[in-house]
Amino acid sequence: MPMYEFSCRKCGEHFEDLVTLAQVENGEVECPSCGSKKVEREVSTFATSGGDSFGGISSSGCGSGGFT
Repeated sequence: MPMYEFSCRKCGEHFEDLVTLAQVENGEVECPSCGSKKVEREVSTFATSGGDSFGGISSSGCGSGGFT
């Protein structure tokens, strides 16, 4: 299941929830603060790691894993 970001139209709370797209489309997502189902899905961004590594794997060792 994907993680979605939401904002509550009732209390203004911003939160994340691990739900299916069907739950989002059916209005089944509730605000954890006030319990309202009047929430909007926000535009999410992808998380990236800083520096020259990706996911904790250094890019400087490319080709050293035995693959050619």
